[in-house]
Amino acid sequence: MVKEITKYPTTPSLEFGANVRFFNDELFTLIQDLKDTIEVNSLDALAAFQIGSPLSIIVVKKGGEFLELINPRVLKREGSVEPVETTAYFPGMSAKTKRYAKIILMYEDRDATQKFLEAEGELAITLQRKVDYTFGSHFRFRLDPEEQKLFDSKLEFGTDAITKNDCPTVFKRDKILQIFKFLFVFGLLGVIAGFFVSEENLATLVSTENYIMASMLGLIVIYFFYAQYEGRQYKHCTSCQIGNIIGTCIVSLLKLLALFLASYFLL
Repeated sequence: MVKEITKYPTTPSLEFGANVRFFNDELFTLIQDLKDTIEVNSLDALAAFQIGSPLSIIVVKKGGEFLELINPRVLKREGSVEPVETTAYFPGMSAKTKRYAKIILMYEDRDATQKFLEAEGELAITLQRKVDYTFGSHFRFRLDPEEQKLFDSKLEFGTDAITKNDCPTVFKRDKILQIFKFLFVFGLLGVIAGFFVSEENLATLVSTENYIMASMLGLIVIYFFYAQYEGRQYKHCTSCQIGNIIGTCIVSLLKLLALFLASYFLL
């Protein structure tokens, strides 16, 4: 029977990765469901997790034949490759992963006979990806930090068209805004504190407020020029970034003006 394929953001639970203990009709039905689902969706392999089963089973279609792997375990690993992988769990998405070039796999067949499989190339990559599923994992955890950020951007925007030269979701210039926000809050607290300090300490408070506002103005100027420099590094979104930069600076200036007016009239 054809089953619905489990897709992101559904996550594996601790139930997954359960070893097969009983080699019975229920197991054989599950294996047939995997085969039917592979055929209908034109896939090369599926793990039981991908159709909602917690059992440690992989079915691979190779050369028109099906390879049934029950309770698979990778025993030996050699070499390394960085393939660009796709998977039905992340439909339409791809990412450059890190895999072993050659593996030796131990598994059981439907007669509960222990067997070994030596694989390399595409088969080795496919098997490693499916073995990950049997442990409740997926290829996102095989990505280096930069590739993982890129892949997360693809998931966020729902497209595989994002490259390293596209707009990131987090910029270094955001740290400048964080400092600005901190100073703004500190300035507001200073205005509130003005109602409670003595006359002799008020002059010190006003002087401190002036330094805070001067620093905030300086941060806005630094942000404006640095943000444009950073934006030019991402050629695909320069125009939209300019609008965001100007808008952010205007909002920041309005906050600074509000703080200045509060400080001027209340202190």
